[in-house]
Amino acid sequence: MSKIDSNSSKKALYLDAGNSSIKGAYKNGVSWETIHTKEKYTASELVQWIDDHPESFSQIVLASVRKDVQDAIRHQLSHVELIELGAEDIPRELLDYETVETLGVDRFLACYGATNQTNGSVVVIDAGTALTIDFMDQDSVYHGGLIAPGLSSFTGILPQKAPALPSVELEIPETWPGKSTIDSLKWGQAGFYKMAMEGVLQQYEEAFGEFELFITGGDARKIENLLERECKVRPFLVFDGMQRLEHRSRNIK
Repeated sequence: MSKIDSNSSKKALYLDAGNSSIKGAYKNGVSWETIHTKEKYTASELVQWIDDHPESFSQIVLASVRKDVQDAIRHQLSHVELIELGAEDIPRELLDYETVETLGVDRFLACYGATNQTNGSVVVIDAGTALTIDFMDQDSVYHGGLIAPGLSSFTGILPQKAPALPSVELEIPETWPGKSTIDSLKWGQAGFYKMAMEGVLQQYEEAFGEFELFITGGDARKIENLLERECKVRPFLVFDGMQRLEHRSRNIK
């Protein structure tokens, strides 16, 4: 029996459907709880879990960056109240973005969750299959950002394309430049990624001024260890943004 079943009151179940997996969580007081010990689900696994727990929640709130997953969940969970959050649900006064129709709603939601935790502007690094680095100002206006290969994808290129090269740890060497093949590879992977992110953050500072840095996603701790900046690691930022946007749409304080 999962933790959600031990609470007699029904809850809203929030689902974040990303590029490679689906995560689910619900609010337990002021804290988020994942729905199960399994961290990520496929669409079929998730639907099966929901069907096995019909009395656990009153509604499902879904944010998806993949239309096929969204359509599958909508079709297979037609018996459950489903609230879908997409880019079209974002108030236009909160968007400084040209192609809203192609905006991955999770990028906005992560920033929207972050600005609810501070009075200032934020930069959010979402370190998943893709790495996104986005800016939102103190008025919760989303100004866009960048999309790059995620850390695992980036560091996996050379082992796949040049298997004769040795494997290395994700760490920054003590001396610059690399004086050995191992250190050169470390600089080319961890060091290169670190310098690229720091360059992006500096660009944001020059364009917008001071901000608070938030990191979320599966590789958040790895990114935190690479950067030499004060930051806040928040695993549930997208869920925070989902709840905030859903409550705004229903005028819930």
